[in-house]
Amino acid sequence: MKQFNYDLLENKRDLLEQDNSGPNGRVYHAPKGTYPSITNVLYEIISKPGIQAWRESVGKEEADKISRKAARRGSRIHSYIEKYLEGNENYLDKAPADHMELVKLAIPQIDEKIDNIRGVELGMWSEGLKVAGTSDLIADYEGELAVIDWKTATYIKKEKYIHTYILQGTAYCRMLYELYGLIPKKVVICSLIRFDPMKYNPLMDQDIYVDWKVFNPLDYIKELKSVVDTYHYKMGT
Repeated sequence: MKQFNYDLLENKRDLLEQDNSGPNGRVYHAPKGTYPSITNVLYEIISKPGIQAWRESVGKEEADKISRKAARRGSRIHSYIEKYLEGNENYLDKAPADHMELVKLAIPQIDEKIDNIRGVELGMWSEGLKVAGTSDLIADYEGELAVIDWKTATYIKKEKYIHTYILQGTAYCRMLYELYGLIPKKVVICSLIRFDPMKYNPLMDQDIYVDWKVFNPLDYIKELKSVVDTYHYKMGT
């Protein structure tokens, strides 16, 4: 088990009060204001029409079933990786065999690519953008400071299908700069994939795969600002 280097930032999560009671989804009460979740902002402005169309095409009951299964899988695998990064030797305790297989494929790659961990599950906000959220991992990726996000999937997704993930990572970059004075060089989306046999698989000899995609947040900051401004205008916030 790798012994990571840690240069931990002060986690300001205790300064954020999560509130799911409002009509517009999750918000966070921060020291100087109440801000929507960046995840909810991106859903409302970008993802919502496509997700609603998909739910209508497969039916509400089936859509709920698929969504619950995906959320449960994603949450569990995320938890195993988080425990590993924190040095918990029992990080795969009680993991189902299919989850264990996928995480074990990812671990050697994580060991090779990631070090100098600044924070796991950092609660952050931006007074400039007026949004908040919790990042998966802030660490060095191949020697450069990065915002790293863990995802699960059933196929290798093109950039257009992970666009909101990139914008979310870019938002965390902005938060890191505002709160800590750090400027991440990369947004990294790591997808742990178990291929759906009903979907195209370019790796015909593999059932599982770990896909790393790396982006420059400077390429997305203007678009992020536009999306956030649109949300605030729409919601009157």
